[in-house]
Formats: sequence, C-alpha cells, structure tokens
Amino acid sequence: MPMVVMTTSFYNKNSVCILQVLKYVNIVFIVVFTLEAVLKLIALRHYYFTLPWNVFDFVVVLFSILG
Repeated sequence: MPMVVMTTSFYNKNSVCILQVLKYVNIVFIVVFTLEAVLKLIALRHYYFTLPWNVFDFVVVLFSILG
C-alpha cells in the first residue's frame, strides 16, 4: 500500500484534494509503523537492535518522523 501512495503522488499533476488525502495517508502510515517499532522495542528490549532489519526499520521510522 505505501508503494501505491508513493506512485500516486508523482503521477501527472495532482489536485489539492489528492495532495491533502496523500498527506493524511502518509501520517497514518507513520503512526502505524511507529507503533510497530515501539511495540517491538518494548517486547524485545535490548535484543531489538541485534537484528539488522529492526535497525533499518527504526532508522526509516525515525527519518519519517523527522521529515
């Protein structure tokens, strides 16, 4: 689903309405992925950072929040 949103935002010229919808969809994805990372961090504690995919996921979430 995130890939569909990313392709929609760059296809042709978008109206203001579509850009607003994409903005809110992006916020929903950021919240969902942040909750996932936080729950995994709570569940795995310090073992969370031993798996490279979790580190990658954490960095992506962090950059999404900062962006």
